[in-house]
Amino acid sequence: MFDTWFEGQKAKSLDWLQTLHRYPEVGFEEVRTAQFVAKKLSELGYEVETGIGGTGVVASLTKGNDQDSRHTIGFRAELDALPMSETAAIEYSSKIPHRFHGCGHDGHMVTALTAAAYLAEQGTFCGTVRFIFQPAEELLEGARAMIGDGLFERFPCDEIYALHNIPGLPVGHVCIPQDVVLASSDNIDVKIHANGTHGSAPQTGEDAILAAASFVTTIQQLATRVIDTRSTGVISFGVCQGGSARNILPECVTLEGTMRTHSKEVRDRLATLIKDVAASIEISHRVRITVTVDAVAPVTCNHPLGVEAVRRSAQELFGTERVMEKTNSLMASEDFSEMLRLVPGAYFFIGQDGRYPHHPDYVFDPNVIPIGAQIFADLAQKRCAKQP
Repeated sequence: MFDTWFEGQKAKSLDWLQTLHRYPEVGFEEVRTAQFVAKKLSELGYEVETGIGGTGVVASLTKGNDQDSRHTIGFRAELDALPMSETAAIEYSSKIPHRFHGCGHDGHMVTALTAAAYLAEQGTFCGTVRFIFQPAEELLEGARAMIGDGLFERFPCDEIYALHNIPGLPVGHVCIPQDVVLASSDNIDVKIHANGTHGSAPQTGEDAILAAASFVTTIQQLATRVIDTRSTGVISFGVCQGGSARNILPECVTLEGTMRTHSKEVRDRLATLIKDVAASIEISHRVRITVTVDAVAPVTCNHPLGVEAVRRSAQELFGTERVMEKTNSLMASEDFSEMLRLVPGAYFFIGQDGRYPHHPDYVFDPNVIPIGAQIFADLAQKRCAKQP
């Protein structure tokens, strides 16, 4: 039934994709994008609320009359794009300088809108479906903002689901990790203070740059010795700033980095390591170091209930040969983890070809849309069926 319906819907969904792709907006600035999805959902007959957690949108649709049997299922999509330039040669490329849907969020929104259209027009279920369009996923802040604005108090959900397209999996295949899906994320900020001096006489002051180099290399060396090699954790520094002249040792060097892990135990151990290394570098290099390790997002973990629900739907829709359950967890992070901590559900992947997300040549594969939309719709109809 869905395939036949989608033949008539396909051109509209592709038009939605191209429109959203042309006008990307970054985290908490998704005003035009939120207005677009809210308008489409209202036209479909959904009850729409906007401005949740900033620019978030929630659309709800209830069918059936038996109040006692109603089940509520949520589906989340992301509103935001990336602050980067697009280089892929496509007809509907971004029209906004240094803004680009380079992670597929435009496709995720259209997948959710397509599922919403199908459920409004063809869906048979007894309960409530909610489509949650979240701001600022790339900042890993939007989910917390919506939750803090009363998301689940105002719009309760019994289950919640989200998806992501991913190169590296076979095209059109569905992958549902059984437990850990994505890593936690922490921000690391380090300031190394020293008495600067002339580069020809380092003994008359302290060398903050050398201390910074020792700090980074020591952490990378020791990290392999303080966590079990079967565990996963990675620390990376992407910013190192300090100095104004080649022959002056600076008074301050700033480091900014991230830490990703797949368990709280590893996260806590590495956080302690960072502070221990800072203390040792202060002694050996005679500098003063301030370190902050701020938790940004927890580990994304699927619930058994959600995994089984997605697995059944995907296998029935596409066959067991296109469904994968065992895969390595990714070291990327996702603040959908905040929602899964409060509501059971699952996060799953759909395979596509091409560049990996966040590459300037990345292109979302539109063939992901009917696959994801069909799974969302099937989940809604199965999970909102009358309960015995």
